[in-house]
Amino acid sequence: MILMNKFSIISSVMAALVVVALAGSASAELATQGSAQVAKELAGLKRTASEMCYHADILNSFTPNKQLSWQSHAEKLHALKDHVNEMGRSLEQLEAMRPMANGTQALAIEHARPHLAAVARNLTEAIELLNENRRNVYWGDYSEAVSDVYSHADALHGKLDAILDYEKAKGRLERMELQTRLAGQS
Repeated sequence: MILMNKFSIISSVMAALVVVALAGSASAELATQGSAQVAKELAGLKRTASEMCYHADILNSFTPNKQLSWQSHAEKLHALKDHVNEMGRSLEQLEAMRPMANGTQALAIEHARPHLAAVARNLTEAIELLNENRRNVYWGDYSEAVSDVYSHADALHGKLDAILDYEKAKGRLERMELQTRLAGQS
């Protein structure tokens, strides 16, 4: 009877260890899949940030030119507004996925929000100035708002680019270290 109880306890402990090990490996696999999903979303956010930065740079180049019409400015403002809205939706998804993100990805998500909010504020100001008076595109307040849009768009793209490049480099280094370890074991 005592032998049966010991056997029962040992088999229960072994079963629990197997369950914990399987749960741990399943959890690690889910974390890896989640991290890959976050990486894909961040890559899309970076692409949109690049496009937004491109349009902000063009709009910024319009401001010293008194020959361009207000319609040219309005067209670029509209394109920028679309990019900001798209990035806002993407960032909401990324913030919801943050528990699945690794540390570097979480950093990218965290740093994106303040710059995107600043771009949105300055873009709204530029649009309001244009709506108030079409001739505002030739004056200082509008130029300053547009310059700020570009500055924050460029900073956002730069941070995302640097953080995601770091993430890729870290992954390459880890793979190289693994290959070195495997080669050493052969």
